[in-house]
Amino acid sequence: MKEIDWDLIMKVHLKGAYSVTRAAWNIMREKKYGRIVNTGSSSGIYGSFGQTNYAAAKLGLYGFTQSLAKEGEKRNIRANCIAPLAGTRMTETVMPAEVTQALSPAYVAPFVAFLCHESNEDNGGLYEVGAGFIAKQRWNRSAGVQFPVKSLTPEMIASKWAQVGDFSTGSTYPESSAEMMEMVMSNMEAEREAAEKAGPAESAAPVNKSGLGSESIFNLMGMYLSKGEGASAVKTCKAIYGFNILLKKGGKPALQVTIDLKNGNGSVTLAAPKDPNATFTMTDSDFKDLCMGKLKP
Repeated sequence: MKEIDWDLIMKVHLKGAYSVTRAAWNIMREKKYGRIVNTGSSSGIYGSFGQTNYAAAKLGLYGFTQSLAKEGEKRNIRANCIAPLAGTRMTETVMPAEVTQALSPAYVAPFVAFLCHESNEDNGGLYEVGAGFIAKQRWNRSAGVQFPVKSLTPEMIASKWAQVGDFSTGSTYPESSAEMMEMVMSNMEAEREAAEKAGPAESAAPVNKSGLGSESIFNLMGMYLSKGEGASAVKTCKAIYGFNILLKKGGKPALQVTIDLKNGNGSVTLAAPKDPNATFTMTDSDFKDLCMGKLKP
């Protein structure tokens, strides 16, 4: 494959969808209404031999669609993606004439009309459709294996590899990256509890003094910044943020936190800020839901 073959396909499918959507998006936002249907492909879902460019672009359209669905939801903009099986001029050379006729795009059009109708509330979906058959696709994740983070080795992964790919029990159908974040936070909390039981000499995990779930998240932020990953955030934000975490609305702060994204590589301190540029007050449960993507900012 020549590089131009890759670039042209991306321009037609990804850039093409972006350009058309961008032209309509602000109008939809203003009108507080919109319906978008992008055309993906089974090649993107399953891969296609000899079509790495086309397959990548088509699955990229699904990611594009899901992001539009999240961004437009509060303004009554719905976005969905179809993976149609249809006979076209391109398939005439590889399909018998009767098959091409049976897979007429006309049999896909009614479903597109349905997705575009004002009564349709489905959002961010991926559908395979063709010759009157309509089916919804979704991701399926195995129950997985939780390894000890700090002592993890390739050999440990190899010993549990069959279990990592086992869908027979405990598999789920995730709908957002927030669900993965929940699992990571759960693991962090488990490691913290194990470290506490092991005693101070072996404890490497931050201790959760308040017992609030939000403190574990702040500890995670602090660990991230302490490893030198916060330099870019400091360069961008140049601000100090204060957080008042409440047990219930209207109550007194059960936890006060300072996130310094103004100095050095940034830091997180479990104390009230002295001169914050902005202060956020919310309940512990709202803060956790916000971080997990369950609560809209």
